[in-house]
Amino acid sequence: MIQRIVFCDFDGTITEQDGFVSVCRTFAPEAVETWLPGVMDGSITLREGLTKILETIPSSQYPAMLDHCETVPMRPGLEELIDWLAEREVPFVVISGGLKGLVFRKLGDLAEKVAAVYAPDVETDGSFLKVVSEYPGETELLAKADVMAAYAYGEAVAIGDGITDYNMAKTADRVFARRQLAEHMDAHALPFHPWTDFHAIRQTLASVW
Repeated sequence: MIQRIVFCDFDGTITEQDGFVSVCRTFAPEAVETWLPGVMDGSITLREGLTKILETIPSSQYPAMLDHCETVPMRPGLEELIDWLAEREVPFVVISGGLKGLVFRKLGDLAEKVAAVYAPDVETDGSFLKVVSEYPGETELLAKADVMAAYAYGEAVAIGDGITDYNMAKTADRVFARRQLAEHMDAHALPFHPWTDFHAIRQTLASVW
């Protein structure tokens, strides 16, 4: 049993922009135009749409996709927060709906400081990428609440920015939300802490803990 644990989204949360969306638009623009509208209007699931988009990308393009994610800036204060949590023996777990390879490339040496990274992955053995996920959901490539359920903890903190973080937020005891996630939490009258960067999150946790 872990006393406290922090679960954090990656794209748009750790990074300042959604690098995964940028990769999809750059390397599969026609597939994005074909399938993204259906995802947005709910006629197909996020899992189905993203799988169809990613699996149109030739495997030979995967190294360039990894390079592309280097251009997306990270939000300030992440390393300081992770170090502060480590001093208090609080694991920091990254849960991303993007691709695991992109997450590890962007985190760089910081990946060694996080407790774990959960994200869909791709196989590159064939001519085109093949999507694989350890925790697939009915509608999502990665069911974030299922990842959380794999841990035994007393208190969970969730950090996110998008609607795909909502199930994670509903499961957590304390939520840091911005953008679409904050709007959704507001709409459902659920409590959360607004935040701008990881320095703010560290300061808030220091005061409430």
